[in-house]
Amino acid sequence: MPLIENSSYKAPPYPLCCSHVQTILPSYFRHESIPDHWEREEFRTPDDDVLLLDWARIGSDRLVIISHGLCGSSRRHYVLSLVHALNQAGWDCLAWNFRGTGDSPGTKLKFTTQNSTVELDWLTRHALATGGYRHIAFSGYSMGGNLSALYLSRESSMLPPEVCGGAVFCATTDILSSNQMFHKGMGKHYARHFLKTLVAMIKRKAEEFPGVLDTDGIEEFTTFEEFDDRFTAPLLGFRDHVEYYRTASACHYFSGLKVPLLMVAPKNDPFLKGECYPVEEARRNPNLFLEMPSSGGHCGFITLGKGTWWPARRTVEFLRQCLESHSN
Repeated sequence: MPLIENSSYKAPPYPLCCSHVQTILPSYFRHESIPDHWEREEFRTPDDDVLLLDWARIGSDRLVIISHGLCGSSRRHYVLSLVHALNQAGWDCLAWNFRGTGDSPGTKLKFTTQNSTVELDWLTRHALATGGYRHIAFSGYSMGGNLSALYLSRESSMLPPEVCGGAVFCATTDILSSNQMFHKGMGKHYARHFLKTLVAMIKRKAEEFPGVLDTDGIEEFTTFEEFDDRFTAPLLGFRDHVEYYRTASACHYFSGLKVPLLMVAPKNDPFLKGECYPVEEARRNPNLFLEMPSSGGHCGFITLGKGTWWPARRTVEFLRQCLESHSN
């Protein structure tokens, strides 16, 4: 059944099972090596900007495009863990860096947002044109998870036939509800962490485009809504953050999903709320596989022992099923 009642993720013992411990600890203590065959490409976008793409090719006819989280990069441990596991399972990998908030600085007054499915489509078609892939899948974490899910569902009518499915983790697919988690308690600390990077990015853009951006008082921002009302929504042509969040939240488009998508959303994720847990949609749509382990935190999933990190192992399992279905 698409609603996966029993997750294979086993929570670590107390206190490692605490949601905030699971969220924070791996960022400091999990390390993954960059593959020897890691190759960077400066991809010239159709709007005449540059995206930095990191390829890990093994000569396969199938590819996974990996999207990192907000303020992350292709070299984060959760991306590299996935690359190692997928390469070993026979997949090429393309891990890209977001404009502005990732390692791609960009030369335009633009940055990758939750709504940037056009960028994901550019990469998909670029990979097909240059790699000759027969099967393409997607994976992502947090913001990158929502972006991947949004592409597969909202843009389902325009997907190339080579697209076979995806697996996302801790995806912020209901942005308006998710952002409420940053208004209190530990959520305020997470918000400050991300906003520091976002504000620094806007300041750089303001220097590159003098007189265009109003940066007065941005150091005092405490919520994503303030940032998105001032910058993201106007730059994207939206009225305000509410219209932007509504348009960019994948949860509103799952009915259009036509390829298998695994969504793993831990019940103790401190970033997720509302339709980030689309239970009823998973019951209705045979292509939406919702797995809700009791533990995991936000992109933490502490995995004891020397085995493969659980999200990477789970992705390989699910994409194997997608590949079998796509090949038949």
